[in-house]
Amino acid sequence: MLVFSIENDEVKIFMQKLLREEAFDKLEIRNISLETIVKYEILGNINKDYLQEDENRYFVKWKELKPYIVSIIKGNVKPKFFKIVFSLDDNIVNSVCDNANAMFLNITYQNDKITGTTGTSQKVFSLDKKEDKVWEDIILKFFKKNGININIEN
Repeated sequence: MLVFSIENDEVKIFMQKLLREEAFDKLEIRNISLETIVKYEILGNINKDYLQEDENRYFVKWKELKPYIVSIIKGNVKPKFFKIVFSLDDNIVNSVCDNANAMFLNITYQNDKITGTTGTSQKVFSLDKKEDKVWEDIILKFFKKNGININIEN
């Protein structure tokens, strides 16, 4: 599991990438907790009756939900708190690791600081952490490619 933080001026860069640019758009949303004037709890499960296209997926993409989240937090007052649980598309997970069931990126914002963790779930229990290492490497490359500087915690 990769544990990291983003502080100071880097928070603004991260928020720009998250809310205004396309860096996170292909990731799926498992859930979001967001506190502004009220608390929002959003599950990322797709309502199949709402979709026009016939897609074989279970979770909404960040690109589809992002405009709603931006409209909630838009204004002069920063959100008090948010937590977003992203996951990698199942088709990509299956092509990256045989035993990985899901790959997660957890992002939390609180007190002008962003913290995050990565994690995986396995199809069959194993003490081997190969899936975790592959996912950590993917996330580190993703951050580097998008100009997001993180502080890795030990």
